[in-house]
Amino acid sequence: MSGALSLRFSAQTQLTVGRISRELSDLQRQVASGLKADDLRSLGAAASQLLNAKSAKAATDARSSAIDQLDARFGVQSLALNQAASANSQLAQAIRQAVSADDGRGVNVELEQGFSNLVSALNQTWNGQPLFAGERQGVGPVRVKSLSELLIAVTPDLLFDEAARQQVVDLGSGAPVALADKASVLATDSFNTLRDLKTFIDAAGGAIGAPLTGVQRDQLLNIASRLEQASNTLTNAEGRTGQVQKRLASESLVLRERSNLLIVEIGEQADADLAQISVRLNSLLAQYEATAKTFSDLSKLTLLDYL
Repeated sequence: MSGALSLRFSAQTQLTVGRISRELSDLQRQVASGLKADDLRSLGAAASQLLNAKSAKAATDARSSAIDQLDARFGVQSLALNQAASANSQLAQAIRQAVSADDGRGVNVELEQGFSNLVSALNQTWNGQPLFAGERQGVGPVRVKSLSELLIAVTPDLLFDEAARQQVVDLGSGAPVALADKASVLATDSFNTLRDLKTFIDAAGGAIGAPLTGVQRDQLLNIASRLEQASNTLTNAEGRTGQVQKRLASESLVLRERSNLLIVEIGEQADADLAQISVRLNSLLAQYEATAKTFSDLSKLTLLDYL
């Protein structure tokens, strides 16, 4: 009877040792890989939660990355709008100074510089995309390259090369973001005023003289006021750009926080808990040693031990 019990105990002990060995092997694998399981199937019910969390994190990170790229674009866009606004305001200031000094001989030079700065600003690009041409790719939206060309570009089609629609971007929130107004919206008044100033200078023989006549003074002051209004239009557009940039920066912060929370959730589902593994390893090793010793002692028993 005792022999049968010994055999049964011996078999049970071997099964226990095998189970402990398998558990130890799995725990060692988790320590090496840092993961609870080698594949999703092994996670059981947690697999679907893990997949959902990973999908949500990928979408969140994609939106955050798109916003970060737009932040760089809006920085360039703000500088371009500031340059365009400054082109108008500086020319207006130069005209008022000319009127104050009763000497308009330098206005034509200021006009050339203002025109050049305005065209350069509105034709600014970001990653090869014109900022103010709507959806269209390629070159900038302002067709004219000189004041002489501006004189004959009296219709929008001759002055601007733009897409029909404004450029927008969908960041996945269901509310597309308008990136910028088109050049025709921003600067039609600017170019019309520059054209009138160019016509006025040409009528004076290519340069306004000194002293100024009363008519010349009135015309120049009117043009300066129009340039200041055009500058305000561009400054307001720069302000709207800053508002959108600020709103997107706040959204980017929320997205990064959400991504961090999803990282924690993914870790809870997939990552091995090294602290728990350490406790379990110590427990299994103690069981293994105790079971192995018992098995070893039992295997040494003979009939002589009972005599």
